[in-house]
Amino acid sequence: MSGERQHPAKTKGAHPGSEAIEKGADGLVLVATGAGGHAGRQSPFALVQETRAWFDGPIALSGSIAHGSSILAAEAMGADFAYIGSAFIATQEAHAQPEYKKAVIEGSAEDIVYTDFFTGVWGNYLGPSIVAAGMDPQNMPSAHPSDMDFGGPEGGPKVKAWKDVWGCGQGIGVLHDIPSAGELIQRFADQYLAAQQRLGRRVA
Repeated sequence: MSGERQHPAKTKGAHPGSEAIEKGADGLVLVATGAGGHAGRQSPFALVQETRAWFDGPIALSGSIAHGSSILAAEAMGADFAYIGSAFIATQEAHAQPEYKKAVIEGSAEDIVYTDFFTGVWGNYLGPSIVAAGMDPQNMPSAHPSDMDFGGPEGGPKVKAWKDVWGCGQGIGVLHDIPSAGELIQRFADQYLAAQQRLGRRVA
């Protein structure tokens, strides 16, 4: 993109990323619903569309991206990059606990729990790790930011987010093994090209 950037004023309230751009950021990471760890609530379609209405700079989209076809979809929506996290937890180089990696490749979107209980900020976590911490994923209490006392069952030991309860996104259903990071990246590339070819046949 050449020339001076133009950022037209939004007509429906302030965008949460506008302050970062005003303070000098060159681009934005948009964290949509379904992302691992701390995550937003908005659909990636709505999030990218509303951001592109006022920002023409670099955008990385995060949220449930664990397949090459999802990378292509992110680009089609208007993002420049796909921001991928959970898929790399289950790689050979990752320092995650073996049980964490196993839970990732055996899990699906149904195993992801969205709660603010552990840190006071809404995020996605693997349900089996919540069960292992002695809590019910289907009956999570709400956090209490006023006392900053997060993350443990009532009367039980303190549970640490990230160490005891594992962040993870909803896209893990397509992950079934623990490759090297290089193998995973090549897999993404192959899937991306295959999706591109399928799409080309559909629109031809």
